[in-house]
Amino acid sequence: MAVSFQDSEIGAAWEEIFSKDKYRIIFADIAASYPEKRSIYIPYEDIDAYNTDFAMYLLDNPDRCLSKGREAAKASLPPAWGKDDAVNLRITNLPRDVKVEVRHLRAKHLGKLVAVEGLARKATTVRPRMTRALFRCSRCGAEIWENQRGVLMRVPLMCSNPDGSCNKQATQFELDAKASVYTDTQKIEIQESPEGLRGGAQPERITGYVEDDIAGVITAGNRITINGIIRSSEKNDRDKTTVFEIFMDVLSIEFEEHEYDEIQITEEDELKILEMSRDPRLFDNIIASISPTIHGMTEVKSAIALQLFGGCNKTMDDGTVIRGDMHVLLVGDPGVAKSQILRYMSMLAPRGIYASGKSASAAGLTAAAVKDEFGDGRWTLEAGALVLADKGLACIDELDKMTVQDRSSLHEAMESQRISVAKAGITATLQCRCSMLAAANPKFGRFEMAGTSVTKQIDLPPALMSRFDLIFVLTDKPNADTDRALTTHILNVHRRGQARQIGEDMSLVIGVDIKKIKEDTQSVRPTYEQEMLRKYVAYSKRIVPVMTDGAMRTIEDNYLKIRAMGAGENDSVPITARQLEAYVRLSEASARMRLSRTVEEKDAAKAVELVEYYLDKILAPDGGQWDIGNIMEDFTKKDRSELTIILDIIKRYGSSDGLSEEEIVSHAVSDGLSDGQVNKRLKMLKESGTLYCPRDGYYKEA
Repeated sequence: MAVSFQDSEIGAAWEEIFSKDKYRIIFADIAASYPEKRSIYIPYEDIDAYNTDFAMYLLDNPDRCLSKGREAAKASLPPAWGKDDAVNLRITNLPRDVKVEVRHLRAKHLGKLVAVEGLARKATTVRPRMTRALFRCSRCGAEIWENQRGVLMRVPLMCSNPDGSCNKQATQFELDAKASVYTDTQKIEIQESPEGLRGGAQPERITGYVEDDIAGVITAGNRITINGIIRSSEKNDRDKTTVFEIFMDVLSIEFEEHEYDEIQITEEDELKILEMSRDPRLFDNIIASISPTIHGMTEVKSAIALQLFGGCNKTMDDGTVIRGDMHVLLVGDPGVAKSQILRYMSMLAPRGIYASGKSASAAGLTAAAVKDEFGDGRWTLEAGALVLADKGLACIDELDKMTVQDRSSLHEAMESQRISVAKAGITATLQCRCSMLAAANPKFGRFEMAGTSVTKQIDLPPALMSRFDLIFVLTDKPNADTDRALTTHILNVHRRGQARQIGEDMSLVIGVDIKKIKEDTQSVRPTYEQEMLRKYVAYSKRIVPVMTDGAMRTIEDNYLKIRAMGAGENDSVPITARQLEAYVRLSEASARMRLSRTVEEKDAAKAVELVEYYLDKILAPDGGQWDIGNIMEDFTKKDRSELTIILDIIKRYGSSDGLSEEEIVSHAVSDGLSDGQVNKRLKMLKESGTLYCPRDGYYKEA
């Protein structure tokens, strides 16, 4: 049975709590610097240390207890203070059992003190709210004070002057706005954290009102815990209703200092993490724990594992910030499990947001301007997916299906890691310090590895593609050995799924050994559980590794070797400084994965291996010379030379009617081109508008 407290006992409890030395110092500070400082922050454990029953009573009856607490606090301050001078009691660090998810708030929480974690989706500008209004009677001039609660103003019903003759007659009151008492108020909207949502649930929201000296500290995109009292308000319908809306009177706000603060790492977890870091097979085990139901794709999973750990953000002497987050692009044929990897990573990453390019707008990804509901219809910003993924992972599927205008909003977000908004009269900059894992499909359905550049086959601008640290091309080509291994893996996944659904009662299935199926399909299980891997990643973020001389030389030598390939007669640019930064980020992530304070040569070698793997796939799809034109331009150097030969033939031998296809082929063959190459180049030139057909089978320059 709950213990009840009398008013005198509540007052005595507060006096006892405030008698501690630390609160005496706080009171002295407030007395000296009032009204700049007018809040006393009280950790819940201080109240619990005094009396557990009283601490529990405070959670159930916060209004009564805090009212008596404010009286006790005022009694501890100088007696010269006026009746309008007041201090705020702000309870912080509420116990975990009173932390409630927004979707689980119910009628039983009304009037109770609870904590809600989430993302600040909206925050209005700070406005003054009248708390005590001074009215004057228009007949006799008597002053009447009226306490104001809520948003609608309360006016006195009758004049309280005992000497006047107006108290029994209808009278009017004039508001003295200047003499009335105000407090600063800000309205915020909190949305559930994305990592708490599973199964595609719509995130719930709750409105909160922040008052006095803590108003204005929240901006859209902040990840916070708000402690406050849940209240109800009637809907503003014309007809009276019995269904009420809920909101929170915010007492205190706690900001998350670190991007992985929501993950609790115990001492026991720390010992496990350190033991994991000493395992020589750590890298392989982490790769095996990333989407184990997808067969193969070792290089892609290696890159995604390193992306999860990330490089280090650096702030230079002149204030320049160099990003440490990596961006990875997966391009490939339909059915190679791109979307499956993205969805898995959005669940595995502690702050993962999944969005599909087809259904995502620029406002949905960056920030939307919406009208606030304070009554004056002003515009305010609502954070989008990239802002909500701040210090996390943004997974964007179908990147090529986004409109050109929407896609252009990603350029600044990827490189500068911020979003500049100028809409509806609002000019602001929002942070989006997140890694991006994106997927795109080839423009023509399937990928053609030979004959044309990557950008001609993907509907993405070169400026956007060059911002990705790693680009992986995933093709689906028939191959007897790989097809057999993939088929066996997929069937094993399904068999294990069936065996798991049956559970322990194996007697129902005759002729199949369920236990043996589970033993044979152990490879489908992740080596590390998701929760443990998240804790490991969170722990690794504390480490900032420094590059050794050996690692620096390894990266430098490899980069300069690849740059040298484009010199001389080749006249191509095989690699740019953006890829050099990718080397650094990958090697830092590899060192972090080992919980190492230094980036060693083996970390640099891992980065070199991954960069060379992806460059080889993209820059030389049909073997031979690497050419960065495959990424940066519409045509590769090889394309350009073949196109130049064909255009030169048409100029030299063409008449006013053009030149027939047979003649073009015969001349081109003598220059070393095959029939197939000529047909392909003629088609490209016709599609680009360089050539046209004046009559069937003839080509002429446009």
